[in-house]
Amino acid sequence: MIKLIVRQANWGILGSVFGFSIGFFVKIYLIDIVGIEQWGRYVSAQTFAGAMSTLLSFGIPWIIIKYIPSILDNDINKAQQLIRKIFRVSAFASCLFLVLTYFLSPFLDVYVYKEIDNFSLILLVVSINVPIGIFMGVITSLYRSVFRIKEIMLYGTFIIVPLRAVITYFTFMYTDNILYFVGIEIFTSFVSLGMLYYMFNKDSLSIFTISKDNSFKVDSEIKKYGRKMYINSLVSFIAGQSLSFILSIMLPSSYIGVYSILLTVSGVALFLINNLNTIFAPAISKLYGEGKIDELSALFKKTTFIINLIAFPFFISIIIFSKDILLLFDDTAKLVVYYPYLYIVVFARVFRIMVGAAGSVLVMANLEKYELNLQYLKAVLINVLAIILILEYELLGVCVLFTISTFIEEAYRLIVIHNKLKINPFSKSFFLLILLSIPFIFAGMNINISFKLYHFIVIPILLYSFYALIFFKEIKLIYFQILKKE
Repeated sequence: MIKLIVRQANWGILGSVFGFSIGFFVKIYLIDIVGIEQWGRYVSAQTFAGAMSTLLSFGIPWIIIKYIPSILDNDINKAQQLIRKIFRVSAFASCLFLVLTYFLSPFLDVYVYKEIDNFSLILLVVSINVPIGIFMGVITSLYRSVFRIKEIMLYGTFIIVPLRAVITYFTFMYTDNILYFVGIEIFTSFVSLGMLYYMFNKDSLSIFTISKDNSFKVDSEIKKYGRKMYINSLVSFIAGQSLSFILSIMLPSSYIGVYSILLTVSGVALFLINNLNTIFAPAISKLYGEGKIDELSALFKKTTFIINLIAFPFFISIIIFSKDILLLFDDTAKLVVYYPYLYIVVFARVFRIMVGAAGSVLVMANLEKYELNLQYLKAVLINVLAIILILEYELLGVCVLFTISTFIEEAYRLIVIHNKLKINPFSKSFFLLILLSIPFIFAGMNINISFKLYHFIVIPILLYSFYALIFFKEIKLIYFQILKKE
């Protein structure tokens, strides 16, 4: 299983690195032209669109990942009928949303987003991404359910990201209006969506010409699971994105732009955990369903160690070069004053990486109720504390709350998994990795020198070489396990 996980995750990580690298520099280029205030307006509209995508997903992606693999093994027609039902629900929700947004966007501009001027137009245009996001969630879940991550990366990243970057570069040589970027996003997303659906229909399962089967009914178990995961997704989104939403309605758009940049810079290594979850989720469901807890435990430890071994040198590099990284987004040096805020948010990302795929274990090992309880608590605490802290400390309060809530969230997951499944993601190698990283982190926070260009190449190479030398035995063992024929 580790062989399949790592080989599929390699495609995910490769695609994420590729997409992030290009996207990161496109964002730097774009923010420098449109300014932090316009970028903040765009981020606020995207936060709204993300909330609506979650609201209208109805737990469908989770249903696909959990049930489609087993249904395909037993009854292809039943799988097709379920997919057909999903398409109909998604299409209806998308159309209804676009109509309501058209009429309600002026109201939201005046009465909700009071701190952002002229918001209704960009809100309406960005909202077109919501139906695209809904159908993108469906097709990527279908690919994930059959362990075909390569296609997601190929048609969703390797082709589309460069296309989007090239169009953005030439377009913004002549304009500084952020709406053009929104249009570019919509166009390239449509192209990606079309390719993904076409290739899945061609290579995996016919989904374009499914005849209606009047005898088909969605199983009550699927409906129950869908409702549970839908509520979980809603609460999780509120818990995870409410800070950005509250920030957008309480403070000027420039603060939202700064917060977005901090999250972007600190989140560069999250592609590791995101791709691990993408591949690991079906594997967890399979191993847990077969009662192979020992194998699940071993897999949990190995994958957690792998992503932390890759992530920690990356985080240390971000801390060391924090001021220079922020200068990339704004050469006036106005952003540099927020480098202590970046440290705070980076620690939140470190906590997230340290526990590996704990969130996926809860969801896919029939422990969803604990994840849901956690998100309920987090949503309530964050919303109450955010209002208080933003009024008093503005952006600093948001960053501190983000980090504390992340620590509590991940600690809770570990406790539940240990108590219920008697497993954890930690190993001796993992603890050694953490102990070795602490001095580097504190040294990076206290370095105050002017870096030359070669430092940005040499220091990360030295860090990765050091970790590779220390953990050579573990890396070698994992490497041979990947090569070993199952």
